[in-house]
Parts: sequence; structure tokens; C-alpha cells
Amino acid sequence: MSKRLSRLDRRLLSRAADARSPGADRALTGLSTAADNGLLWYGVAAVLTATGRRRPRTAAASGLLGLAIASTTVNGPLKYVWRRDRPPTDVLGSRGALLPLPRTFSFPSGHSASAFAFATGVSTAMPPVAPAVLPLAAGVAYSRVHTGVHYPSDVVVGAGLGALAGVVAARIAMRVRASSVHHPAAPPLDVAIPRRAVLLTSADSGAAEDLDDALVVLDRAGFTIEKQIAVEDLAELRALLVAAGDDPPLVIAAGGDGTVGAAADAVTDTPAVLGVIPLGTSNDVARSLGVPPDAQEAAQALVDGQVTAVDVGQLTVRDGTPRTFMNAATIGLNVAFAELATTSRMRERFGGLTYPVAAAVAVRRHVPFQCVIEHDGIRQRLELVHLSVSNAPIFGGVLGIRVPGASITDGLLDVIAIERLSVARLVLAVGDALVGQHRPVHGVHAMRVRSLTVSGSSGDEIALDGEIVGGLPATFTVQPETMRVVTPRVD
Repeated sequence: MSKRLSRLDRRLLSRAADARSPGADRALTGLSTAADNGLLWYGVAAVLTATGRRRPRTAAASGLLGLAIASTTVNGPLKYVWRRDRPPTDVLGSRGALLPLPRTFSFPSGHSASAFAFATGVSTAMPPVAPAVLPLAAGVAYSRVHTGVHYPSDVVVGAGLGALAGVVAARIAMRVRASSVHHPAAPPLDVAIPRRAVLLTSADSGAAEDLDDALVVLDRAGFTIEKQIAVEDLAELRALLVAAGDDPPLVIAAGGDGTVGAAADAVTDTPAVLGVIPLGTSNDVARSLGVPPDAQEAAQALVDGQVTAVDVGQLTVRDGTPRTFMNAATIGLNVAFAELATTSRMRERFGGLTYPVAAAVAVRRHVPFQCVIEHDGIRQRLELVHLSVSNAPIFGGVLGIRVPGASITDGLLDVIAIERLSVARLVLAVGDALVGQHRPVHGVHAMRVRSLTVSGSSGDEIALDGEIVGGLPATFTVQPETMRVVTPRVD
């Protein structure tokens, strides 16, 4: 059998050499060279990422993970297990190889494995691009035979292994994405989701162009968008809800945490139900409600979801006006970060690097602030670099920090106060937060309270769901199960 396969391999390779033409030689040699070291696929991933849209970015990550798995497996152990030599010159005759023969073993083809791993990973995450990337992968695979550096069986097996790696990568990416959300532990309410809706939007949302795709899903399901209101015109939404009385439309916040927070502030103390389509950079509130990060999937969750009652936080600053928040209020370092990260100029300039760049600039510029914290009869005077009061279990944007045991339905606020720390202690504190640990770190105070009062300099500003809203003194309270929101059904 092995001799028959070997003869077939040689015969097919010889036929591929006979089929050469100057035009095909140039095209396939160029394609094969472009795929060296995965450069072609890195370029495709860069194009997908540059769109700024969540689904293409996820597809690029899935494809690159598949490429890494395939390249590590094929170019590492598998080639050395089989140790097959490259095609000899006698098979190609006077035509010879069009490219220098690599010094590595021939079986299986690393180029083919990487090509199909990337293409399969991308196509699984984003099926509409399959007609473009799969033929490109097939072209790279065939180019290895056409140029005479691989037997056909090298390419076929490499492509199969690559496709398998792409499927594995896509599944890993899906699991990671699923683990990034937190489903509230609360029973559904006996409340129907209105099919009439008002859309609250923000032009500054990091993925606002995905909104059209989400609206198509809602339209097909029979939802009617009666009005679209910009977040800057929040008073218009308040007036609309008051006029609607006991029969309000569904309020859909299509944006980031700031947009969701603004919608929540308008919906509070009304019978309206809030829905979320995440279009921001971090979408902490959406993830804390179990809403999928993809806009189309989030829209489908509105169609198939359930109404749940969740907690909201309430902030009262020195002007006496109470403001509702669903995610977190922060003072100190995160305020400087929010001022930088939420500007359109920085987002346009740095794209996906906006958060790391803003964080680095904020750390360099920030100075500690003096404050007094009061809760449950305890009074503490502290010098802090950061104070956060969180209603949701997930915060920290791209860091995806989770507060252990926290829930958006537990009737408590989660407070983290950080004094000036050494770099080592700061790394330890952030590392513990990232892995969900809750080890005590000197200088880091964590508490769970129903209310909290913070006083200090009037110049110390407060950011609410990423937006600057005022300064100290401030009082934070929790309003248990007062917000009705649409959450995905959990089997």
C-alpha cells in the first residue's frame, strides 16, 4: 500500500510540474512566498482587526490561535516523527523546483497546515468570510506542490491537520468568550418584553457600526424601533417614558457602559424594561448581565430573553442630585484613565491600544488623594490612588476583573480602595484580581456594603460608568432589584 501511495504521489507531483505556465508560476510562487512564516495570515488578521468591529476581531484571534496550534504541532514533533525527505529532482525532471527546498522535513506540509488552520478558525468564527479565506488557503496549499517543494500527500495531510487545529481554536475562542460573561442569579419576572422600542445610542461607541446588523435581527423578529435618541439628549428619553405612563416601550441602550448607565438613570423609577446591545470597548455592564459581546447575538438575546430584576447603585454628589449606575463609580486613577480613554481623538489614534495607552499616561500623571470613608459605623482616613464602588461583578474593561462572590443581584456594593503601592504589590493585587483570587494585600482595602460616604477635596472628581459626573463629597447606596432588564435565558 505504501509503495502504491508513493507512486501516486510522484505521479501527481510530476503532473503538477507538467501543468506549469509562466503566469501560474509567478502567481503561485508569489503566493507561497507570501505565506512564509505565516506573514500572509498575519496580514489578513490585521485587516480584520483594523475594521474595529467585534466579530472580525474575534475571527482574527481565532484564526491566529489555530495557526499557532498547527504550526507548533506540525513543524515541531510531526515532521520529526515521519522524517520524510523533500521531493527529489528526478521526479520533477528538468523542470526542477521553483523555490529553494527548505531544510526541514517534507511531511506534513507546514504551509498547508497553517493556511487551513487560520482559514478554518476565521471561517468558524465568521462564516461570511469563508468564501474568501478558504480558497486562499487552498491556493497556498496547492502552491507547495506546484513549486515542487512538497508531495501532494504532504499537503493533503497538512491541510487536514490544519483544519482540525482551526476547529479546536474556534472552540477555545468560543469558550473564552462564554466565560467572559456573568449570568445574574435571579429568577425571571412574569413580564413580557415589549416589541415597541426606543433606541439610545452614542456616536462615540467603539463598535457603533455593528448596530445595523443588530437592528436587522430585531426587525426580523417583529420589533419596531419607534425612535432613536442620542445619549446627549437623555432628557428627551425621560420625557418620553413619563408620557408613556404604564405602557412604556422597551429601552435599548446600544453602546458602551456610559450609554447603558445613562439609559439606566432614565429608566429608574419607571415601569420600563432595559435591553442592552454592547457596542463599547469594555461592555462591563453587558457582561455582568450575561449579554453576549457580539451585537447580533445580543439582539437575538433580546428576542429570546427574559426580564430580570437587578440591583442598581445610586450616587449622590455635592449638588444633591442622585444618579443611578449599574457598573461602577470611581475616584482617583481611574478618573484620569476615563478622561483619556473615552475621547474620540484617542480612540481614533490608538484603536485597540486605547486602554493600555490611556492607562500608562494616567499612571504617569496621577497623584494620590486624601479622603475619609464611612460605612457601617466605621470611619477611615486614607490616602488613595484609586477608589471604586461597584454594583456589577465585572469591571476593569479589557482586564475583565471579577469581584469574588459579587453579583448584580446581591443587594451589596463592592468597594476597593487602593493606597499608594510599590510596583510589586500593585502587580500582585492586579494579578490576584485577574485570576479571581482574594488574598489580602497591604494597602488594598476590599469591603462589601449597602451604603458608603466618601468626603475629601472638592477637586477630586468622580467617574460614573466611565463618565465624569461631579466631585466629593459623595454618598453611594444600593437599590436592590429595582431595575428591570432583559437577560439571556440560561438552560
